[in-house]
Amino acid sequence: MTERSKTIQSFLFSVGVVFFFFGFIELVLRLSGFEPVLHYKSYAIPAWMEEMDPVVLEKYQRFVAGQGFVNEDAYAYQPDLRYGYRLKPNLSITVQNYSSALMVDKLPPWTINSNAEGFRAPSKDQNKPGARTLHVLGDSSSFGWGVDFEKSYPSLVVEKLNALSPFNLRNLSLPGFSSFQGKLLWQELGDVKKDDWVILSFGWNDSYPSLQTDRRHFELRNSLAGKVDWNLKHLLLFRWMRTWGLPVSIHEHKAGLRVPLKQYRENLEALVEGVREKGGRPVFVSVCNFAEYRDTVQQTAEDKKIPFLNFPAELEPYLSTVHDRFPDLFVTYFEAYGEGMEANPMLAFLFPDRCHPNEIGHSLMAEVLFETFKGEIR
Repeated sequence: MTERSKTIQSFLFSVGVVFFFFGFIELVLRLSGFEPVLHYKSYAIPAWMEEMDPVVLEKYQRFVAGQGFVNEDAYAYQPDLRYGYRLKPNLSITVQNYSSALMVDKLPPWTINSNAEGFRAPSKDQNKPGARTLHVLGDSSSFGWGVDFEKSYPSLVVEKLNALSPFNLRNLSLPGFSSFQGKLLWQELGDVKKDDWVILSFGWNDSYPSLQTDRRHFELRNSLAGKVDWNLKHLLLFRWMRTWGLPVSIHEHKAGLRVPLKQYRENLEALVEGVREKGGRPVFVSVCNFAEYRDTVQQTAEDKKIPFLNFPAELEPYLSTVHDRFPDLFVTYFEAYGEGMEANPMLAFLFPDRCHPNEIGHSLMAEVLFETFKGEIR
């Protein structure tokens, strides 16, 4: 063997040893269930949140510092190349700390169960072969943030619809998702049958400040260089090294919006046309959607001649009857909110953020939606 051959062999052996060593550490980390985190002050934030836009992440960090804890449901997600992040598959966790620090021990816990696809699912299989399906594409409100799956408005609507005609539920909603991510989901999972109903509910996240648009983040992640970089960054060894206490700097950014208004309308129109092409029936449900974005979805609904429901405004007529119809739940929320509910009666069906429906809110939303659907079904 020549001297050159020995040198090459020695080099290849050294490279192999290095790869074996780091590969072994990566395997150990995976088998141990290691969960990387980002450090912010004294808080450990799940590392998947690094997938969010820097402006969005910084706002969340300040929120955590203000409330004094990381909400437990944040640990239910993982990074995803296509969507940025998504729910962990085959998951079951019970969430206690999830709302205002003033009410952390006063609001009822809730459970997140997910299926193999990484979407929220009931605790028991409820599929009815041959039945029509109610598909739901939306954000945290349609996901049912803060309530059990069976008490979310999509589940309650299907329960009511089954009294008229067999229906299944396919809820593809995920907290923090925008209409752009909804369109990506539709392109991948839009297997709608004729006469299925499809609820579309995006807006609040679209109008959220960000350094780059959701579309731009997607393009960067899914370029050739972006895919290589993304996969390298998500080696657990690399993530583990990132948790060694390196300082995190906070910068001022010139923020735009996650989904500019024109793109928002284009996304909504594309979703509506996509549903109709397959014979489905679209419905717009606007929850915690304000100003120009709410007006845009309402105008789109009018132009496309499809139902539009704006919550929580649709629930205001029910305020006077809530305490009689839901006495136990009303007492639970009143004890949590105290004088806050007296100052703002809408808290009877909203969480302290005055945006997400609580269990009462989801029940009332289901009633309103059922009244919209039942005439068409009959």
